[in-house]
Amino acid sequence: GNNYPGLTSFMLLGMGLLLVFLLVRAPASLLQRAVPAASGLAVSGWGGTVWSGQMAWAQADASGLLSWRLRPLSLLRGRASADITAQGSVPLTRRVELGLHRMVLEQIQGEVPVAMFQPVLPEGWSLPGVLRAEGLDLARAGFTSGAWTAATGHLDWAGGSMQFSLNGQPQQATLPPLRIMLRLEGDSLVLALAEASSGLALAQVQINPQGQAETQVRERLLRYNPSYRSGGADPDAVVATSRSAS
Repeated sequence: GNNYPGLTSFMLLGMGLLLVFLLVRAPASLLQRAVPAASGLAVSGWGGTVWSGQMAWAQADASGLLSWRLRPLSLLRGRASADITAQGSVPLTRRVELGLHRMVLEQIQGEVPVAMFQPVLPEGWSLPGVLRAEGLDLARAGFTSGAWTAATGHLDWAGGSMQFSLNGQPQQATLPPLRIMLRLEGDSLVLALAEASSGLALAQVQINPQGQAETQVRERLLRYNPSYRSGGADPDAVVATSRSAS
């Protein structure tokens, strides 16, 4: 009976080595299934392996080459951590970590496709083009659910036609450049949208650990919708609130 703990350790070590071997040999194209089908992101030119590979991507007017290399020690902790390098219209060099119990984006700096952040936008919200990240840290105790544990930095958007949804009704507004600030409130993630030039608030999205999003829209944002008829409310007043799954 005393041999069982040692035997179990050898079995786990063997399984870990087998997993590493499979990752080293598995073609990078296996990751195609992880590309969101509805994101408008086209991926091709897969090369290398799941462990260390690259791919070409294109979305709207942006395109480039993305390379990655997994960090082996992270696998022993039950998660996958990779060093990411992007070349092209969206230059980026940072670390991304995914696991059964943790998701981490650390010090993201540079332009990134909106599709990368679509999972944290409310259903029905869409910002075309790219976002510019500045000092962005985002962490969650889970991949699709769990408490948000870090949220700092901001995202800048160049402006244009934004689509959003209020209580299931599609809306559209032509907006000036935006700044989206990230912060924590308890174990929830808050995205605060404001005009980049003035800092005046437009909307706020709060996402709880279960993935439910509460969106508060101010009068100022609705005035950018050409079909909206203002009742003369204070521009800072919250005039619409909706709750939905993120």
